[in-house]
Amino acid sequence: MTMSTFKSFAVLALLFCLLTGIQASPVQAQAYKEAFNAAIEAAKAQDYSTARDEFARASELASQENDTEIATKSASNAAIIDYNIGKGLVEQENYAGALERFNAGIGMYPSYVKNYEGKALALKKLDRVEEAIQAYEALIAFGNEHNDTQALRKGEAGIRDHFNFLASSALGRRAEPSASDAREAIASLDELQERVDPDADTYFYLAVAHNALGNYEQAVSLADQALSLHRGSRTDAAKIHFTRGEALMYAGNITAAKESFENARYGSYKSPAEHYIETL
Repeated sequence: MTMSTFKSFAVLALLFCLLTGIQASPVQAQAYKEAFNAAIEAAKAQDYSTARDEFARASELASQENDTEIATKSASNAAIIDYNIGKGLVEQENYAGALERFNAGIGMYPSYVKNYEGKALALKKLDRVEEAIQAYEALIAFGNEHNDTQALRKGEAGIRDHFNFLASSALGRRAEPSASDAREAIASLDELQERVDPDADTYFYLAVAHNALGNYEQAVSLADQALSLHRGSRTDAAKIHFTRGEALMYAGNITAAKESFENARYGSYKSPAEHYIETL
């Protein structure tokens, strides 16, 4: 168990008490209360496997007795344990084991969002791409259903990162992307836009692709859209300005191209931008 995972578990016993609002009580006749109390004691002793099993048992038995409060609180605590164990397994690179834990947590208490996040990550690490995309879509659905903007953003970012990566890989396959590379990138980015809203990187890769296809006016427009969404540093924005400058240069608008290259004079784009400024 890593130190970060140990620290996560170290506060769980207190967290359970805070979440439940129910103190451990003497053994009572009802089996579900006995299971609940046993779970609390196991958590205090940092025996989280036992605590998880007892919370799960308490939830099932409480449901049978129509005690919704303890059934719900027991299920949520079991799901928290599943997430923390799964997180530890991810850190150990045991992604298959982590996936089992996250799925168990979702099955136990579907309202605990972190297990959805963990499931998507584990599937991504396992290269089960289609299932990972579905998991990110489930995270988006959770965000919409529960008005959870953070879950919504994480789900969208997971999908967006995947398709932007595919486009970047296609365009970076060779020093100058071919027409087939460009069309492959555009296909990935079109699929991205069918699922989520594009970001600055999406428009940037589209601009690069359309430059490769000779669609210079469209490339300039796409670069402008990328710049309108960009929130990073000037160094990071340099790639967009450089691509915009290339499109303008190829289209014969030298004055505007030089202006774009001026804005691209940062980081790794500084030298090639200055070369164009001096030679055009």
